[in-house]
Amino acid sequence: MENKYALLTDAITKESRFADLVSMLRMQRLTSHPLPGIVTGLSEGGADALIVELIGQIRQLCGCGPLLLLPDEQAVRRLSDQLSALGLRAPVFPFRDLVFHPVSASHDAEQQRIGTLTDLIRGSYDVILATPDAALQYTLPAHRLRASFRTLSREDVCDAEELCSFLLASGYVRTELVEAPGQFAHRGGIIDVFTPGSEYPYRMELFGDEVDQIGIFDVISQRKIEDVDYLSLTPAREVCVGEEERQALFCEIRALREAAKNPDIIARLGEELEALESGAEPRAADKYLSLIYPERQCLLDDLPSDVPFLLLELPAVRKRVESYLWHRRQETEQLLEAGLISAEHACYGGDEGDLDNFLQSRTGVVIDPFVTDTGEMKWAARYEIASRQTVCYAEDRALLLEDLKQYLAASFRTVILCPTEIMVRNLADLLRTELSVSPVIAEAGRDSLPEAPITLLCAPPFPGYELTLGRFALLSLYSRKAEQARITARRRARRTRQSAKERVLSYADLTVGDYVVHATYGIGQYKGLETITVDGATRDFIRIAYAGSDSLFLPATQLDAISKYIGVKADDGSVKLSRMGGGDWNRTKTRVKAATKEMAKELIRLYASRARRQGFACAPDGEMQREFDAAFRYEETDGQLQAIREIKADMESSRPMDRLLCGDVGFGKTEVAMRAAFKAVENGKQVALLVPTTILALQHYQTLTERLGGFPVKVEMLSRFRTPAQQQAILSELRRGDIDILVGTHRIVSADIAFRDLGLVIVDEEQRFGVGAKEKLKQMTEGVDVLTLTATPIPRTLNMAMAGIRDMSVLEEAPGDRVPVQTYVMEYDGGIIAEAIRKELRRGGQIFYLYNKVETIEACAARVREMAPDARIAVAHGQMDKESLSDIWRGMIGGEYDILVCTTIIESGVDVPNANTLIIEH
Repeated sequence: MENKYALLTDAITKESRFADLVSMLRMQRLTSHPLPGIVTGLSEGGADALIVELIGQIRQLCGCGPLLLLPDEQAVRRLSDQLSALGLRAPVFPFRDLVFHPVSASHDAEQQRIGTLTDLIRGSYDVILATPDAALQYTLPAHRLRASFRTLSREDVCDAEELCSFLLASGYVRTELVEAPGQFAHRGGIIDVFTPGSEYPYRMELFGDEVDQIGIFDVISQRKIEDVDYLSLTPAREVCVGEEERQALFCEIRALREAAKNPDIIARLGEELEALESGAEPRAADKYLSLIYPERQCLLDDLPSDVPFLLLELPAVRKRVESYLWHRRQETEQLLEAGLISAEHACYGGDEGDLDNFLQSRTGVVIDPFVTDTGEMKWAARYEIASRQTVCYAEDRALLLEDLKQYLAASFRTVILCPTEIMVRNLADLLRTELSVSPVIAEAGRDSLPEAPITLLCAPPFPGYELTLGRFALLSLYSRKAEQARITARRRARRTRQSAKERVLSYADLTVGDYVVHATYGIGQYKGLETITVDGATRDFIRIAYAGSDSLFLPATQLDAISKYIGVKADDGSVKLSRMGGGDWNRTKTRVKAATKEMAKELIRLYASRARRQGFACAPDGEMQREFDAAFRYEETDGQLQAIREIKADMESSRPMDRLLCGDVGFGKTEVAMRAAFKAVENGKQVALLVPTTILALQHYQTLTERLGGFPVKVEMLSRFRTPAQQQAILSELRRGDIDILVGTHRIVSADIAFRDLGLVIVDEEQRFGVGAKEKLKQMTEGVDVLTLTATPIPRTLNMAMAGIRDMSVLEEAPGDRVPVQTYVMEYDGGIIAEAIRKELRRGGQIFYLYNKVETIEACAARVREMAPDARIAVAHGQMDKESLSDIWRGMIGGEYDILVCTTIIESGVDVPNANTLIIEH
């Protein structure tokens, strides 16, 4: 373990109580009845510093890291990111919603749990983080996990069919192309497998029964990146059903069906039996967890008994366990009443007694900010370390100087945490002129405080704190929101990126039944991969069926010769296939070429005229631009950084920019656009941000106002939310040049709008604007930089970008903080939907219930009200007037409604922060 930013935490080791605490841990490990100690008085930053230093001490004592129990997922994510930013290996063991019904669900949480269990067994971690309910859930027993490990190296003997059977038994899914963790593919002498926790999938090439080569490959291009020496296989599912377990399941389900009386339950259990008999993966296997794993082990059972634990906020942890057990009892009672499980096997995790036994059977440290009632818990010792949370100095340099003078007078040593190196240098210059002492600029990796009263350090966010007795203060120039949000500091390997055009072209991944186009033979239907031996050589071919009985066998290495068909289809989804050797395909190509030429002439004339026109060339980034970029509270993705570089390069060119920024919702398009807007403003230009709806205009206005706080930039909004008098005042300010950025709807392209010096137009969701608005926009943007944002580009725009007529940047990587989406696909079941609604409402979240028939949407809303009688429910659809719809959207954003039953009118780009569940009834 290496703490790369020891200056943030090292001061707490100088507290006398810290030495006593470490001594207690060392002594308690050697006793026959060890007990934990409790520490009180610490603020958030002090508690984090203590946790970091205790992790290091425990690793020295035991040779492995502790388990850190936290009260909720937010605390887990915050500390995991923070510890990772400091250089510690901090895997998370997440809570998993068990699937008790026959639905298709994603397995992200399972695979993350397996990865963490694997780290635990191999000792490749510094600390494991979990909530108490996750730690109490039964899981794959450690001895079974060890037995399922398998390592293959070059020159090993390997039977391909036996390996495929092993992967299927380990929970992997067989596919034609490997694209996600938990999948494998077998083609001739090649086996591809994507193990959970790996960044890349592996490709193993066999020569007979011998492993010839092993390498990693890219899922997009399907091409090998580099060779490796070995491949380690771990299970892909947390509940793996072998032959012995399959027989036990068969007996259990048959007994349940014989005892059932409800026809629906009998039918459901019958489907489960049929799946087992056919050898398929049993659906809802989680329901039989205790039958499959009679050992009934959880994460707490897997930890070595002599390794201390860490726990933050014991009362909150206990409440979390109480809530989890109550919900679990509710679900279990429903299963038992329905007859879907027997009482003997209706057990899915430990309870309060198991947690208490864990806490009272080993040593550890419980950290609570205040002295609380800890019930009957027994302690080896109680310690108090006095610390205080420091304020945020991000936007108040005067307060920072005032407090620094007081710290100097009290002989405190102070470390000031800055987001960027530029801020470190600027602050050092300021302090040298304002204070009687000169600050020292420290570098990451230093393990002790320099001999100076004030130290400046560029490091990831860490909560500020003050140690009263130790006379130490950590002051943070990160905003409070940034400290809470944190920079996700996991170091992602920088992949070699394709251009945006190449990435889009490589998305044409094929599945059997897809229609494809071959440049020579026309439209055919993809029938899959086939291995054929010709003249003694065995190769993989792609089979494409054409009209009649004709088929084309294309070598798999020539995939670039075909593309997906994206044209018009018949009502039944079929497409007329071309006839190989006929003249119809050549005639079709001739007609299309003629029509394309006419369209191309018009587009070329338009864009050539734009390219010849001289635009304004912005200057390179200045100091203010760099400070604005550095003030972003999250870590940019690789795609964002690349897009920002491309857009700034366009703006610094004398040719007017016309760039398409394409990315999914939540991938960070708005931040990229704000960087461009700030650059235009810094160069004396005005910016127009055109959006399709008033709600989206309001959200963009609020986002810009918050993000630009502290910078000399004036933002205004023009929409029907402004009164006529306000709109006239805005127009006057706009003509004078007093407004730097104007956010608005179609009102921006009205005839009475006049900018003093427009330099950049940003269009959000271009596909939602009509032809009239786009024509006015063309007139407005002559010689002006244009940036178009979209998650779903219209075909013509996308085609121009791919053809090189328009420039394009693509954001294809989700931010690192995003929690994986859990998706469930199933037949309509009111009980399951009601449970999903109750779960989301219990956590205080909001729900979108999508229903696409306006005529019966009120009846659907009535059903939802029966499922959640206490919920605040609104109904919205496309036949409502705009005023009512806007009121409903504002109500959802403001948290006035819990559930919105609506048709497909969900606003693109509108963010309802607390809406985490989408239910689609089709």
